[in-house]
Amino acid sequence: MSRGLTVGIDARELRGRPTGTGRYLRSLLRRWTASGDDRFVAYLNGPGETDAALRHPHVRVREVGSGRSRGLVWQERELEAAVRADAPDVFFSPAYSCPLRLRLPRVTAVHDLSFFSFPSDFALADALRRRLTVAASVRASAAILACSEFTRGEIATRFPDAAPRVVHVPLGSDEDLAQAPARDAARARRGLPGPLLLTVGAILNRRCLPTLLRATALLRRRGVAANLDVVGENRTEPRLDLQRLAQDLGLAEAVQLVGYASEADLAARYAAADVAVFLSEYEGFGLPALEAAARGLPLVVADRPALSEVFGAAALRVDPQDAEAVAGAIARLLREDDLRTDLVAQGRELAASLSWTETARRTREVLAAAAGHGAVSAEGRPDLA
Repeated sequence: MSRGLTVGIDARELRGRPTGTGRYLRSLLRRWTASGDDRFVAYLNGPGETDAALRHPHVRVREVGSGRSRGLVWQERELEAAVRADAPDVFFSPAYSCPLRLRLPRVTAVHDLSFFSFPSDFALADALRRRLTVAASVRASAAILACSEFTRGEIATRFPDAAPRVVHVPLGSDEDLAQAPARDAARARRGLPGPLLLTVGAILNRRCLPTLLRATALLRRRGVAANLDVVGENRTEPRLDLQRLAQDLGLAEAVQLVGYASEADLAARYAAADVAVFLSEYEGFGLPALEAAARGLPLVVADRPALSEVFGAAALRVDPQDAEAVAGAIARLLREDDLRTDLVAQGRELAASLSWTETARRTREVLAAAAGHGAVSAEGRPDLA
């Protein structure tokens, strides 16, 4: 390993209730601080409670500003000034955009380009802002991290000048959930009369929740007393009234729209579930699906990038707009024991092959190369091959 780095980090995602990007950063930090000589400066927007991953001797927390500035204003004014004063070796932005005026090497994780590919999931001004800031951050970064080969290709195609600087570093299976209760106990606590279907992730239009609701209604009309838990905050634009749709489909008692779930609650829902379903038309990776596979749930996923790339034969793949096909795939997993056993085994094998230890190691290599502590190409760029 090269000599120790000092890494500045935009740690805003570790405030409040961390979801996908926050858990990504948390998982990296836990591995980075477990060994090695690196030091980290975690920049937060004003004072407040810190995530446990930040409470480590190798991490210095910098609460920058009062917390009243938001978004780009905080990033380009308060954050940029604080990082410039500290002068770390490299700056890591885990969530799409980096301080644009910063005059030191930056590595930015761009998990997907949904605001280009699915702009209808965003308010008009929000989509435009995201496109502009990500484009500028890609140009400014010494390296860009992509969590799937699909996302790497998307970034390289849209920003061809940046293609040599885009590195595919897959994510790991989540290991930090609370201890799951026994399945029988988890189901008894819920009083479930039949199979439980589970989907996890922020609710966006591209994730085809109406299709899953219709598939659940089809199963129930065919005598399968299926229940459905939908875990994730509703971020649809325009807002989708899933409660009303569930009522119209006769699913008022069968569907739980959970919203944000604590880690203990989520672990209990995984333990109680029979099938995990992810019907997104577009994903950069599909971390909740990998988490479900690691917990021993068979998967039904959309036959779309990057879910088909990441999960391959470890899931049943379906058209995410076809409720009949979705219902059929779920029914197979509920009645065909051999198929279920095979997919559970393949899912666990896939999850075991994607470790956060390896993700952290490869990400650290990119940070070191960007800082000049690793190999550098003849053009003066980090050697990211």
